[in-house]
Amino acid sequence: MEFRSLQVADKDAVDNVLAPLRRNDSTLGWANLYSLQEKYGLEICLEGGILYVRQTRRLPHATAYFLPLGGADLVREAAGLVDEVCRAGGPFRFVGITPQEKQRLEVGAPGAYSFTSDRAFADYLYRTEDLAAYAGPGLAKKRREVNKFHQLYGASGIVFEPIGPTHLDELRAFQQRWFESSRRRGTDEHPLELEHRKILLDLDHFRELDLEGILMRIGSQVEGYAYGSLLPGGAFDVMVLKGNLDYRYIWRVLLREQAGAVLGRAPYLNLEEDLGLPGMRENKMSYQPCALLEKFIAIPR
Repeated sequence: MEFRSLQVADKDAVDNVLAPLRRNDSTLGWANLYSLQEKYGLEICLEGGILYVRQTRRLPHATAYFLPLGGADLVREAAGLVDEVCRAGGPFRFVGITPQEKQRLEVGAPGAYSFTSDRAFADYLYRTEDLAAYAGPGLAKKRREVNKFHQLYGASGIVFEPIGPTHLDELRAFQQRWFESSRRRGTDEHPLELEHRKILLDLDHFRELDLEGILMRIGSQVEGYAYGSLLPGGAFDVMVLKGNLDYRYIWRVLLREQAGAVLGRAPYLNLEEDLGLPGMRENKMSYQPCALLEKFIAIPR
């Protein structure tokens, strides 16, 4: 079994494995698999119609593996991967395990694995129609903040446009401004640079990664943008959302507009995980998720 980096040319083969699974995990979107390779040290192996994924930089003292994807017998294929990895040596864990997969492993291989919750990597799922209107009493504050945004800045002219090929240079220029501004605010340097490089990679391969999104102009200048991709289960994964923080409530407005842009095509938005960061968790909970896609880590015994 030989692992290697993921290439743009792998898209069709990877999609053929992921599409039938119809899952809404953000980690199982083609675009995220490709563009998060540097951050997580992601590598793949395609063998016998099964996709194997490992991440060498996700866990501090072990290599992380996804359960085999696209096979017919999860329990048998997971056991085969355990044997293969054990022969290679070194500590490892299975990550991103759904409750259904956990149950299948517990029933099919009793006592073979111990499980722990992976709450930091649970995805937040929202009804698209709720965020497109900030509907309901739980989102009333968000509606008021959007109205306040338009009161404060509407006189300058606020325009939203779908991102197309002609916008990419403008987005690169805005992203550079956003990156430099974040550095001046003292944002943690290493993750900031990783994210910046990931976004530039996305923009370089926007069409090949099946990305789509919106940009915001205030006056004639780009002051924010959001983009993502449709997941195999039909949810829209909001991968990136950036706005000039000199404009109050700009993130509220960008998220609502991105939801509106996919309304009718994607019943749910996935705002991805909170990575265990308290501020990010509080913010994502404030948008009233309809579900958390629970994940587990499995340690083979």
